[in-house]
Order: sequence, then structure tokens, then C-alpha cells
Amino acid sequence: MYSRPFGGGLSCGEASSPKVLKCYRVSFSGEIGVKAPATRRELEDLGVQTLLSRAEALGIPLRVEREGGRLRVELPGEHERLLRTHPGLGRITELLEPSAEELLSPPFWEELLPPRPFTFVVYVPSIRSRESFSRLLHLKGRLLEILRDLARRHLSYWDNHPPEHLEIHLEGRERNLLLLLRPRRGLGGLPVGSGERVLLLFSGGPDSLLAAVRLLSRGQEVALVFFDDEVPGRAEKVKTAARELAYFLPRARVEFFRVAFREVQELIGEKVPRRERCFFCKACMLLIADEVARREGFSAVATGEILGEQASQTLPALLFTVRASKTYPFRPLLGYTKEEVFRDLAELGLSAAARRNLPPCPFVPDHPRTRPRSRPEKVLHLWPEIQKRVKSIGREILSYGG
Repeated sequence: MYSRPFGGGLSCGEASSPKVLKCYRVSFSGEIGVKAPATRRELEDLGVQTLLSRAEALGIPLRVEREGGRLRVELPGEHERLLRTHPGLGRITELLEPSAEELLSPPFWEELLPPRPFTFVVYVPSIRSRESFSRLLHLKGRLLEILRDLARRHLSYWDNHPPEHLEIHLEGRERNLLLLLRPRRGLGGLPVGSGERVLLLFSGGPDSLLAAVRLLSRGQEVALVFFDDEVPGRAEKVKTAARELAYFLPRARVEFFRVAFREVQELIGEKVPRRERCFFCKACMLLIADEVARREGFSAVATGEILGEQASQTLPALLFTVRASKTYPFRPLLGYTKEEVFRDLAELGLSAAARRNLPPCPFVPDHPRTRPRSRPEKVLHLWPEIQKRVKSIGREILSYGG
């Protein structure tokens, strides 16, 4: 399905059907750019390998080649999200190579401009050749006149929303022009596989979705562990969320562990103060997740907790669960606000997944405490009995769209 080779002969096969491809200039993240040369090249190659792997798994035609320290990528425009959500990529810009005549043709721009009112800015880079620089400045001046005229015409489409801003970069080559449009911020960070394996407590809600993506953008290979309370409909909704998350992983699939947790919750309901159930429940989740992580070769456990968002996520509550479980999880969203979570998920294309209603937990008390009164050691006293109540821990691989 894929064509052009990358680097030392990496390729993706042949295109199965002709598609109109859109061209992009893609820069690696600034974080990769400041590494030592050998490390930088290794991370860049890994970033491209995982991009090719994702595209192949998702069935997206893709061409990639190096251009200096950047990439030239071609893929169908409707799949631009693949680039914007790929760990290790920092900037994605549409790339066209018009002739001077095309550049100064209003019909050429009518196809590129938004139908609504727009503002615009045109940049020309400073280059050594005075002759080439003067030529670009001359083209810029004429282009500004054309865009001003088109912008006035588009005012007739005025609505109650802010105008779209169009950023344009004009570069010159010996034989052609390069037109760069609409630079967008990529996910940044490091490519998946440059870190370790992390097991994330996964509820299918917005916080755990974003926590998974944030860990991926730090180069970690993420797997999910779901604690099933057997409420009708929950498991399928959580699996649906996990499959949507698989879009971001190199092979578009995610390792998914399911813990039969209902009997543990029933035991907690019998043995601990009603208003403190959530503290003990979370501590037990961390203990079980830590055991799964050790058994399966994960380096760490992570959660999507946000400081102060829920009664079980106050600072005293978080300290209780850590001391009770002797587990020190990563919490990539600890300082987030809920507004920031939904904003970031919208940028990632996960708005619908984030707003999917999940059934409430039947064991949550009406008025949970925010500050534990029980001693953390009580969890460890209950641990032998808790282990007997975990009847099964299943493992499966979930694929995007599967």
C-alpha cells in the first residue's frame, strides 16, 4: 500500500489503488532536534518506522522521504490526523510547488482558501542570494494584492465566528517555488519505543484516554488494565474507548488486561468504612496492577488522576493509596484542569470518545471522605483475602476499528 523508500531502504510496499495524495513538510519535535547527532538520527529513524507501521495498520497510503533534517510526506488529505497525532513530530505544514504563474493566479488560490472570511500573513525567509531574495519579495508583493482582493470578496460570507487565519511561507528553489500553508503543531515529544513499557489503569473516561496519549508522546509503550465491576454495558464501552486509543499506537493495536474486580469491591464494602471505600478500592487497583506489571515485564504503572478532581484524588487520598499499596504510579495529568483535558482530547480527535457516558460505579458512597481516617496498613492486612477474590485476569489485543 505504500511506496517511496525512507533512509536506508525502508519501504512500505506498493500502492494498491491510486489516490490523490497531499504533500506535507514535517519537522521532528524540538526535543529530538537538541539531541546529540547519533541519538537524534536514531530517534528520527524510529519516529519514521512507527509512522510507517501506523499507516500500514490503518490502511493509509503513505510516502516518506528525507529532506535535510525534515521529512516530505505524502498521504490523502483526509488522513492528516495521522501526522498531527504522531509522537515525535513537531510541525506539519501543507506543501505545494506552484509555478510563478500559478502562484499569482486567483483561481489557484480560490481552491486553497477557506470559503469564510479570512485574514492572512505571508513570510519570505532571508536567503543569501540577493537576486533570489529580491524575486521572492516581488512575488510576495503581488501575492499580497491578490489575497487582499480575495479577502474582500469573502466578506460577503460573514458569520458570527472569528475569521480563519491563513499563514503562508514562500520559499524559492533554483527551479521552482515552495508554498507552505497552515503550519500546525504536532504531538511533539519522543517516538513510541524510545522509552519503556507502562501499564495504565484505564476506565475508558477522558482522563485515562489523555493519560495514555501523553505517555505515548513520552516514548512509552502503553498497555491498559481495566478493573471490571460487571455493571452491564461498561466493559463494552471501555473496550470501544481502548480501540479508539489504539489509533495512536504503532501497529494500531493495544494490549488490554481485564481484571474481574466485582468480588474485591464487595469485600471492600464489607470490611472498610463506607465513606472511605474509594481510597481502599484505588489502593487495591494499584496493588493488582503492580502485580500484573511485574509478571508481564512492565517497568511502571500509571494512572490518569488529576489532583483534587475527585474525593479519591485529593493530596491526602493520593498519599494514602501510595502508602497503602507501596506502588508509585506515574500521573501524567496530575496538574491538568478538566477544561485542559477536554481541549487536548478535542485536538486529538477524541471528543466523542471523551463524552461517551459510562455507567456510575455502584459502590461509590453518597458522601465520600476527601481525607482518609483509616491507616494505610489496613489495606495490606486485607490483601491476602483480596487476592482470593480476584477470580481472573484476562489479556487480549484490541485493534483500531476492530
